[in-house]
Amino acid sequence: MGPVSQSPYLRWTKKHLALAVGLAALLAVLVLVGRKTGLMEAIDTVVLGLRQAGPQVFFAAMALLPAVGFPLSPFTLAAGPVFGPTLGAGWVIVWSLTAVVANLLLTYWLANRGLRPLVSRLLADFGYHLPGNTAGSAWQLAWIVRLTPGPPFWAQSYLLGLIRVPLVPYLVVSMVVMTGYIVGLVCGGEAIANDSGRLAITAVGVLVVTIAVLQLLRKRTVRLRAAAALETMSAK
Repeated sequence: MGPVSQSPYLRWTKKHLALAVGLAALLAVLVLVGRKTGLMEAIDTVVLGLRQAGPQVFFAAMALLPAVGFPLSPFTLAAGPVFGPTLGAGWVIVWSLTAVVANLLLTYWLANRGLRPLVSRLLADFGYHLPGNTAGSAWQLAWIVRLTPGPPFWAQSYLLGLIRVPLVPYLVVSMVVMTGYIVGLVCGGEAIANDSGRLAITAVGVLVVTIAVLQLLRKRTVRLRAAAALETMSAK
């Protein structure tokens, strides 16, 4: 009696299950390593050393380190109180935004040129394929990824690069999402350092408006996704 072949549905289910288990295991390992090794303390130590090295080193690191998974928020929180008194809040914002743009370009290039071939081969083993052309839905994809809560900024950047969202929507949407947070956090940090009520009000106002606008955009994106899903189901 010959071997019983598995149905395509069963093979498809096993592939998805294996991929989900692998991702869950990787996430669990990362969380465990972060707790056991004092990852947050290490991040604070690194940022403290970069602050003491001066603005050139600090903002260069802000552009480079998030490309390897270093969180962006410690930089935005530290930039205002540390460099605001010498550079001024305006220049700190300019240099912070410049660093984020440089990081976005670097991450996009790494995802597109370096990681995509490797990820394509890995996903092919599970029966998946990365999209080759997303120009028709690029803006919607960029908004969906950037407005999805949970994934860190660098992970979202790599995902958008891997699925080849064109550079213009990638940059524009990313900076729209990030600019308000950077302005608010830089002003807030300098307000705390200088005990400035005016800057504190500005920071709170910018953050409130940013959060409100992004929340509206997130709800609109959810509605559009639901409408697209219903349209697809109706077409079938």
